[in-house]
Amino acid sequence: MENLKSSVVQQIAQAARAFQQRRTGHEPRSVAVALSGDTLQITLDGAFPPAEKALAQSPEGAVQIQEFYRQVFTNSAGELRQEIKRITGVAVREATAEVAPATGTVVQVFTTGSMVRLSVETKAKICQQRRRGDSVQALAQRFCRTPGRIYRIINETRAAQVMELPLDYIGNEEFARLCSEKEEAAILGPLPENDLPTRKPRVPSGLPPYLASLYEMPLLTREQEMHLFRKMNYLKYKARALRAQLDVNRPKSRLIDRIEKLYDESVTTKNQIIRANLRLVVSIAKRYVGAAGDFFELVSDGNMSLIRAVGKFDFARGYKLSTYASWAIMKNFARTIPDVLRQRSRFCTSRSEMLSAVEDARADQYEQESAQIQRESHVEGILKRLEERERQIIASRFGLARGQEPQTLKQVGAALGITKERVRQIQSRAMGILRKAAEEGRVEYSM
Repeated sequence: MENLKSSVVQQIAQAARAFQQRRTGHEPRSVAVALSGDTLQITLDGAFPPAEKALAQSPEGAVQIQEFYRQVFTNSAGELRQEIKRITGVAVREATAEVAPATGTVVQVFTTGSMVRLSVETKAKICQQRRRGDSVQALAQRFCRTPGRIYRIINETRAAQVMELPLDYIGNEEFARLCSEKEEAAILGPLPENDLPTRKPRVPSGLPPYLASLYEMPLLTREQEMHLFRKMNYLKYKARALRAQLDVNRPKSRLIDRIEKLYDESVTTKNQIIRANLRLVVSIAKRYVGAAGDFFELVSDGNMSLIRAVGKFDFARGYKLSTYASWAIMKNFARTIPDVLRQRSRFCTSRSEMLSAVEDARADQYEQESAQIQRESHVEGILKRLEERERQIIASRFGLARGQEPQTLKQVGAALGITKERVRQIQSRAMGILRKAAEEGRVEYSM
């Protein structure tokens, strides 16, 4: 039906108008016909006669009107279907009918067969476009569905995404014992002040901007570190408890909102911990550069080991993250550098030395990675300027998608069927676009 001419569309609109007038004695204010594939959608605006319009003012009356129209169209829409067949030469059947009592709008959807099912990807696209600000009415017309159905698709898609969120946490007995808002506020409150005198860290000269920027983030005290880990895990604990109440078949948007907010706050807290410990990765990686020969590749791998360590660290044991993370980073290096255990007799976590500036043509790439970690919240709004493959590479490299860990150049290249050098080139170009977009939007950044 998608190739119907405008004259045929006008005839269908006139037939729908006449059908509604014969049925109710009231002529709709306007009739719109939309075609998509094998689906025909007819929207009658201002379709209620005065009596139905008055009845729809009360909640009970609105429910009665909705049910009445659905039953009527189910039982008596045969006449309109026959008229559509006469006009188009195509047999159709009614798939659904929706009513908006507040506006007096009636929407009918017909298909040439069974209702065309939307793919998971299409549903996710609807949800994404809604988050970008597209109205439900616009989405209903674009995807040839009723507004009510669009709302259900959005909620069902969000619910499915929430069910996939990585909400594993390190438990603590005090979480279950919390019984007052004051106790919860103590966990979710701001970071404790550092009472010890702090000195501005000395940045070794000649470092690339990416490495130098790591010294701008102050190190966490033991108290601050425990506060952030307790907060991150409690947010996940609470989000997981709420998720257990979610009915994926009839999801409630308010419950989804609460779960997503808790998860987003936990991610923000996790990133704060990671940023404060990036110097540790550099300190360890510089000791393996002789064995690996590629310092910046080691830093990239070490950053991901740090991210995983943050998710598994049990703050209640009283240790500092640096102890556990150092072991995790070195264990990863031992797998990637076969002879590293023979070359190192003990763990070295000292930050006393910093690698002299090493000329590397790929330094800008990691400079961008650091900037991305620090300003992740700003990038989401400007990612739409990138092409699809550029967005995919940026999202994969920096773990922007929920539930996805950052990937190395080699991993991204393998997934896309291109070399890691090509991935680096595309990433570099995409980051240039993002920087320009950030400047236009007055988003602060430093490179």
